[in-house]
Amino acid sequence: MKDLKGKILTYNKDEIKKDSELNVDFFETRDMNKIYWVDIFELSDTEGIQNMCKNVGIHHLISSDILNKNQIVKIDNYDDCIFIVLKLLAYDSTEENINAEHISILIKDNCVFTFQESGRDLFAPVREKILTGRENIRKLGVDYLCYELLDTVVDNYFNVIDMLGDEVDSIEEELIAKPEKSTLQRIYIIKRKLMVMRKSTYPLRELLGGLFSTDSGIVGGDVKIYFHAIYDHLIQIVDSIETYQDILSNMMDIYLSSISNKTNDTMKILTIFSSIFIPLTFLAGVYGMNFKNLPELDFRFGYTAFWGISIVIAVIMLMFFHRKKWF
Repeated sequence: MKDLKGKILTYNKDEIKKDSELNVDFFETRDMNKIYWVDIFELSDTEGIQNMCKNVGIHHLISSDILNKNQIVKIDNYDDCIFIVLKLLAYDSTEENINAEHISILIKDNCVFTFQESGRDLFAPVREKILTGRENIRKLGVDYLCYELLDTVVDNYFNVIDMLGDEVDSIEEELIAKPEKSTLQRIYIIKRKLMVMRKSTYPLRELLGGLFSTDSGIVGGDVKIYFHAIYDHLIQIVDSIETYQDILSNMMDIYLSSISNKTNDTMKILTIFSSIFIPLTFLAGVYGMNFKNLPELDFRFGYTAFWGISIVIAVIMLMFFHRKKWF
C-alpha cells in the first residue's frame, strides 16, 4: 500500500488531518463523524490499487473499471456506493490537441476515493478549499465533496471550449480574408476536437441528470441543487459544442463555395480568351490554306489587313463581354 502515490485527507467542521503517506488501514477504525478523502495520483500500481479496493470492500468489477483507462463515461448507483467514471480534458497548446485523462470517483459511506491517471494533482484547488475552510466545505458531507470534484472537472471543460472558440474565430477571419487548403485542414482538426469533447460531456450530462434527479441514500436533498448547477453547466457546454459544430459545417460550405467561385472565375477568363481566338483561328486557318487561287493572296496589304481585322474583332468581342459584365 505504501507504494501507492496519493494522500488521505481527514476532516470535519472542527478539525482536519492531512496525511502525506497513503495508508488505508484507517477504513476499519475510521471515525464515522469525519470525512475521509483518499486521492490516488497514479494508476501504474495495478496490484496495489486492487489490494486497496479489496481491503475497503470495493467490488472487483469497480476496481477493473478504475484501472481501465479506456472505460467510457458512466455513473453507477449501487446500494452502498456511487461510482463515477469521467474524462478530464486539457488543451495541449504545444501539440494543439485535447488530452482526455481517465478519472474515477467512488463515494462509499463517509469516504470519497478519487483515482487520477496522471501524476499531477488535478484536485489541488479542492484540497486548498478544505485546508482553508472556504465555502463551508468542511461543514458538509461526502456528497458536497463529490460536487466539488465534479465541478473542478467541468470547469476544465469551459477552459477547453473557450480555447476552441478562439480557434474558430481565427479560422473565420482566415476564411473571409484568404481561404487556403490549410484552412480546410484546420476546420477538420477542430471538428475532431469537438467530437472528443462531445464524447466526454454528452454522456456525463445525461447520466448526471438521471442519477441525481432520483432519490439516493448518499446524495442529500440539500446538495442536489449543486449537482443541478453542474448539470446546467454541462447543458451549456454541450450547446456550445453543437453551436461550434454548426459554425464549422457552415464554414466548410463557405470554403467550398469560395473554391467553386474561384474555379468559375478562372473558367470565365479562359472562356473569354477562347471566344476571342475562335474567329481569329478561323481567319488564320482560311488564309493559311495552300491554294494558288486565293483572291487575297497577291493583295499588297493583305498581311496588314489580316492583323487589322483580327484586332478589330478582338476589340469588339472584348467590348461585348464587358457590356455583359463578364469581367
